[in-house]
Amino acid sequence: MIPFDIPSIHNMKRALFIQPHPDDNEIGAGAVVAKLTSEGKEVHYLTITDGGAGSIDPSLSTEEVIETRKREQKEAGRLLGVTDFHWLGFPDGHLYDSEELRKSLVSVIRKVRPDIIVTDDPWLYYETHMDHIVTGKVASFAARMSRNPRFYPEQLQEVMKPHRIQAMAYYTTKHPNTFINVDKFWEDKIRAIQVHKSQFSGEHLRFITDYLTKKAEQNAKQANEGYRYAECLKILPPLLLYSNVDAINM
Repeated sequence: MIPFDIPSIHNMKRALFIQPHPDDNEIGAGAVVAKLTSEGKEVHYLTITDGGAGSIDPSLSTEEVIETRKREQKEAGRLLGVTDFHWLGFPDGHLYDSEELRKSLVSVIRKVRPDIIVTDDPWLYYETHMDHIVTGKVASFAARMSRNPRFYPEQLQEVMKPHRIQAMAYYTTKHPNTFINVDKFWEDKIRAIQVHKSQFSGEHLRFITDYLTKKAEQNAKQANEGYRYAECLKILPPLLLYSNVDAINM
């Protein structure tokens, strides 16, 4: 394998966390978010769908579900130190790769101008939720193309400029290359997940939090650095996001 340096998320001043639904950032990397904001980093949340399919309660209208999930997301994000929220409002459960989605993502990237973009790993084995797969893949495409002035040049007339990221990162990944000590922030993550009451309660909440805690303990053992909890990411430089067979092994 040709050697490449793994970018450090701690060297990034501004991060954009892109999630398909309200709650995915907390589940995938909530403790990392809390750690970054505690270090004075600027963290933005971008939510792709409206979250309107996130309830099986027939007494609630779709509009009520959307509003509830948006309120929960703001509360959970703020608990972790996030102050900047962006919403695209695509229909929950019906996301697909489209020019509208690509253009919208490039626009947010050019406006926020992040050093690193963090999203869910769309190549996770056995992932069945198309919103997750589409979000991860299109976010990766948009991250590469935001620097190219020939993509959506009309945006550049709106006081925007092309923007080149320094790194792309993926959470909920089977191929991590970065393990982050989150001992001081694990309880913050759990509290943020608990804020999403419309999604998690009772046995389901216990399963999610127990599973994530056990995985964080396993991650820490794999890191072998003496801490108790770790969240892991697959972090890649932009050069490896196109036609590179070594990216999976980095």
